[in-house]
Amino acid sequence: MTDEFFWIGNHPGLDFLNTAAVDAGGRPLALLRSWDDVATWAATAGLVGPTVTREGASMAGARSRRRLDWARKLRTAARQVLDPDSNDHLRGARTLAATVAEVPVRLTYQPDKPAGGPPVAPRDPADRLRLALAVAVLDATRLDRSRIRRCESDRCVLLYCDTSRNRSRRWCDMSACGNRAKAAAHYQRTKERRASPRPHSRGPASVSST
Repeated sequence: MTDEFFWIGNHPGLDFLNTAAVDAGGRPLALLRSWDDVATWAATAGLVGPTVTREGASMAGARSRRRLDWARKLRTAARQVLDPDSNDHLRGARTLAATVAEVPVRLTYQPDKPAGGPPVAPRDPADRLRLALAVAVLDATRLDRSRIRRCESDRCVLLYCDTSRNRSRRWCDMSACGNRAKAAAHYQRTKERRASPRPHSRGPASVSST
C-alpha cells in the first residue's frame, strides 16, 4: 500500500486528503481500505512512531470500521474546506470542527520528556493516531489558501501547496499529469493544423506565343 500513496502536496495534511484519488481513467482509488491502511499512511508520513502504528492498528471488527469511517469523514470535510473547486466550504467547516472534536485528549505534565512536544497524550494508541491526523489536517487549514491548488488535469483531483517562487506550478506531477497535458495539447494543435485549409499556391503565369 505504501507505494500507492501520493506525496506531492508539500504538506502532510494535503497528502492525507490525496488518499482520496482517482486513476488515469477518472475512477476512484481506494487507498484507505482499512484502519491498518490509515496507520500505515500516518507512519509513512512521519506523523506517528512504530509503537503507535503497531498498537493503533491492532483493532478488528466494528471498532476498526468506526475508526476508518472517522478518518474518511475527516478527509472529506477537510477537502470540502481546502479544495479550491469545492462548493461546500461552509458545510465542510462545520463537519471538520465536529470531527476533530471527537478525538479525546488530556493535558499532561511530563518533566522527564524533552521540551517542544504537545502536552496531550490520549491513552488509546488509536486515539493518538487520530490526534496526529487531526493536527495535520488542522495545520493544513492555516496554509496560505491562495497557494493551495488542484491539479489542472481534468482527470485528477490531487491537491498541493504551490511553493514555487512565482506560483507557476500547474500539475500534481509534471512527469504524470503534466506530460499528458502537454501531449494532448500537441495532438490538438497538430489536428487543427491538418484540418485548416491550406492557401492555394499560384503557379507560374503562362505566356502564349504568337
